[in-house]
Amino acid sequence: MRKSHHIKVKLRDHTSVKSEETIKSVLGKTASSIKYLKDGDSIYFKSNEDVRDIRNRLTRAGLIVDRISVNGEEDLEFKDLDLEAGSSSSIDAKESAGDDSIPWRSDEAGKVHYRAQFVLGSNENIDTIINVIKGKSLVTSINHDENNLFAIVPNKNICQDIINVVRDHNISIQLKDILPVHTEKKYKVTASIGGITCAACASSITNAVSDLDFVSDVAVNVVSKVGVFILDSDDQSKLDQLKETVEDCGFVYEAVGSPTLTNHISVKSPARHVTVKIEGMFCSNCPVRTIKSLLDIANAELIIDNTDELTLKHPYIKFTYIPNVERGITIRNIFSKITEELTTEEHKDIKVVIVKEVTLEEHLKEMAKKETWSIAKRLIAVTVMAIPTFAFGIVGMALLPSSNKFREWVDEPTWVGNVSRVVWILFIISTPVYFFVADIFHRKAVKEIYSLWKHSNNWKRRLFRFGSMNLLMSLGTTVAYFASIALLGIAASRPRDTSDSRMHKGLSTTYFDSVVFLTFFLLIGRLLESLAKTKTASAISNLSSFKQETATLMQKVGDQYQEVETVQIQYLELGDYIKISPGQSPPLDSIILEGETEFDESALTGESIPMVRLRGDQIFAGTVNVGSSSVIAKVSSFDGESLLDQIVNTVRDGQLNRAPIERLADILTGYFVPIIIFLAILTWVVWLSLGLSGKLPEHYLDTDIGGWPVWSLEFAISVFVIACPCGIGLAAPTALFVGSGMAAKFGILCRGGGAAFQEGCKIAIVCFDKTGTLTLGNEMKVTNYSLHGDEKLAKIGIEVTRDMESGSRHPLAIGVKKFIDNTFGKKTGTVKVPDPVEITGGGLKGEIIIDNDLSLPDARIWKEVDPEMAIVGNERLLRDYKCHLTSEQLKLLAEWKARGKSLMVTAIKSRSYFGNDNFYPVMMCAAKDEIRPEAKDVIKELRRSGIECWMISGDNEVTARAVAQELDIDNVIAEVLPEEKAAKVKWIQHNNIGANGHHKVVAMVGDGINDAPALAAADVGIALASGSELAMTSCDFVLLSPINTLVSLLALLKLSKTVFNRIKFNFTWALVYNMLALPIAAGVIYPYHNTRLSPVWASAAMALSSVSVLLSSLALKLYNPTRSLPSSFKSKDKESNSYLHQYQPIRDYIMF
Repeated sequence: MRKSHHIKVKLRDHTSVKSEETIKSVLGKTASSIKYLKDGDSIYFKSNEDVRDIRNRLTRAGLIVDRISVNGEEDLEFKDLDLEAGSSSSIDAKESAGDDSIPWRSDEAGKVHYRAQFVLGSNENIDTIINVIKGKSLVTSINHDENNLFAIVPNKNICQDIINVVRDHNISIQLKDILPVHTEKKYKVTASIGGITCAACASSITNAVSDLDFVSDVAVNVVSKVGVFILDSDDQSKLDQLKETVEDCGFVYEAVGSPTLTNHISVKSPARHVTVKIEGMFCSNCPVRTIKSLLDIANAELIIDNTDELTLKHPYIKFTYIPNVERGITIRNIFSKITEELTTEEHKDIKVVIVKEVTLEEHLKEMAKKETWSIAKRLIAVTVMAIPTFAFGIVGMALLPSSNKFREWVDEPTWVGNVSRVVWILFIISTPVYFFVADIFHRKAVKEIYSLWKHSNNWKRRLFRFGSMNLLMSLGTTVAYFASIALLGIAASRPRDTSDSRMHKGLSTTYFDSVVFLTFFLLIGRLLESLAKTKTASAISNLSSFKQETATLMQKVGDQYQEVETVQIQYLELGDYIKISPGQSPPLDSIILEGETEFDESALTGESIPMVRLRGDQIFAGTVNVGSSSVIAKVSSFDGESLLDQIVNTVRDGQLNRAPIERLADILTGYFVPIIIFLAILTWVVWLSLGLSGKLPEHYLDTDIGGWPVWSLEFAISVFVIACPCGIGLAAPTALFVGSGMAAKFGILCRGGGAAFQEGCKIAIVCFDKTGTLTLGNEMKVTNYSLHGDEKLAKIGIEVTRDMESGSRHPLAIGVKKFIDNTFGKKTGTVKVPDPVEITGGGLKGEIIIDNDLSLPDARIWKEVDPEMAIVGNERLLRDYKCHLTSEQLKLLAEWKARGKSLMVTAIKSRSYFGNDNFYPVMMCAAKDEIRPEAKDVIKELRRSGIECWMISGDNEVTARAVAQELDIDNVIAEVLPEEKAAKVKWIQHNNIGANGHHKVVAMVGDGINDAPALAAADVGIALASGSELAMTSCDFVLLSPINTLVSLLALLKLSKTVFNRIKFNFTWALVYNMLALPIAAGVIYPYHNTRLSPVWASAAMALSSVSVLLSSLALKLYNPTRSLPSSFKSKDKESNSYLHQYQPIRDYIMF
């Protein structure tokens, strides 16, 4: 007898149940000590019944169960009403009709899920199978109807896991369909419906209510007489209309509680939106005929979006339709109808094509290109202007002595008033620079100020945090230019004083040269920044290049499939039949209908061993058919929604996160601008007040025009000019460019810019992928082998294995072949197994042909044993061919498997030698992907540095832990899907908090497409150049070195600290430089020998700050990140490199 438990049941809107006897009659003798709790909606009792049985009984009675707790344990929540046997709902009705709306719910609104339909060979033990699937947490929801299994899965890959579970129970299963579903916020209305007597009653309610436009779904249970209605709105008028509709059908409708907000999953509409270009229209009637041909297409539910826009000059039309391959409603047939309608004897060149929309990546790339070119054009122009400005304004006016002929010439007044020649020259040069070159700063500054005052920002922000680098750049050039214009006007209004001994000198106090030099240095910084951003943006545009752009379209004729044509991917429809030949990749995710073969899925899963895919299995875009046969498949995904597209989108989302370093300059100048403006005004007011009050000596007034106001203004202009943040603008991009070059020198490519270096210097946890990262990821390496004790059979085993594996492309076969050649020497005799046959998922089988020439090496051995057939493969193949294995052999194989190694056994059949038809093993091998030679030392060095190491792998638990143990990695997460890797990285981030209260910085090191989401999710993504291009475009750093690749990781950590520290130093130095220069420009040192920093020299000082930042960044080239590494890591040539040793396989001796 089972033990009784204390059970608490929380009911939803229990007050609608009229009597206490209802509950007692439902629970009956199964429950005792029934009590009602104070909340009025909970009951408490004792029972030895299964919790789910109790729940089902209450549900059938019309009660809605919110949660059940057992013995005070955490509540088990039931968020939806299960549809019991005998229910009538839109599921049953719509599945057969091809509609896809299912009342299953998701816990997360907006998250992408998929509805998968499987066909079972038998429904035997189906409940057990469903429980196993639920126990593995593979599905969000699952249900079955006879031999059909329906599941809502969060990831496409899970479908194969479900198939494997069912096949493990010896039940055949095929994936029939998989479609994306979307989650929406809906309102669930639960009602008791009186008068239902049979399924026909429920069906009549379902059909009537489904016609209401605000009803998304309906489920009516015949047994419990409960209806569940999913509505778009909880408006009372809609609820009244729902009740009226049910009652009009002749039933009693009573709502149970209020509508509840829920997440409703429904299959995404297959409607397709296309823009079409029609080339070759020849008369004004062609657009009308085109529209008519579209509207005449039956059953396509075709809607034309722009009937008025289609003209001869604008041959574009947009329309929406629902494709249906079985009914012949495809984009190809639609185009054929348009072409047929417009073609005449005279005009046969009608062509209809899909207009491909510009992708986000293409748009961003074009914008970045335009921005860079806009800055480059301006920089070229100002560079041309800066040369004569330097010659006249700096050399002619400051560096040459006053007696120099050139200086006398430029000082000479000319044209109007007492304006010197050099002023007119600089005015002519600086004017186009200010208005047509520096306009890039003026426009943005004006927009920033306009936006600041247009929106409802508080007064503190408007007064104390306004402006940015653009505003300060604009202010610097504007003050210098217009102050110069004012001084030029004053000088032009003054007549020349011929009595003055200095009459040959004109007035030359202007700041036109500052305008040119300011703009020149500012544009250099902007160009460097733009180039860095362009480089980053262009990386994203390569992500979609993995998809095959064409497909071989097939047509089903009877039971056969016939090849039709090769089409572009945009002309494929959901449900089209395509052929994937050996060496080809599916253009979209598909389901195999005919044939079986092996697919290399390493691009998506990281698994180097090809996977056998049978009829009913799902295959993905980006994988490659590496088998020997073609397969026919049905397209099962929309264009843009394949598993590869999901990974690409995940990568794009991860790269949208803006780095703090990118905002640092703007944050600093946010406070910098108002401070500088205040200081400049304060400087002018202080000096002007002192001058007008008589506190300053008269000999201070050394200007011949304007008096104290103009004299004081020069200090204020110098403050504006010297405070221009050129150094701040150049601090990050110059250091990053030099740092990136240094990184490349040491085999590291930086793709993440300042954010990568910033996060890289704080890395506390490094997560490694296994295959291809900690291991070499190429052919398998034989680590153990065992030969038959009989030397004759051992020789035959070696030769047969070599012959059969020579033609195979399987990684294990390549590794075994290389092992035999290295261990036992190259082949010298004839091939004994010339035509081995590939057995899908098992290995190879071949007939052994013996040459009768006894003069050949080992000919007598072959003649004596006389082997007839040979097989080479895995344990499955051995079982299929009833190969005889001893207990000692089985034990050895089990030991190898326990260490995570792949197995290969060669067996032969010889009736004359063994006396029966059985196969007997003659050679056994264990192989594994070789661990990178430097991996263990790199892990050791990381741990010594206080960095925690993790392994996240898609491989099985045994293999992953075996590798981790060998490398001394304590933290292992195995058997994870690509998207799950990203989730695991986020989990590690959130569960490792540093002393500062923030999560520790986590780096991910990987090499495959399957690592791309995790690389994007990590704080720092690091990819190996030997890996996939998608992984490299998803990361912040790429390790390029082909030798001791992981050693570059140690250099990266040291270099990132140095680069980011240099960026911080540059920022600090630029600010300190400005802060020291500001008092000097403001005239602090003027009382000492009447020394002031004129705007010209202030401009030069500003330029010096930029140059000093550049020199600081260039000094990074003197740094060698490998200098502090242990001597064992230093680069060596290939021959002497201690890591590039040959691993010697171990021979295990056992009795055969």
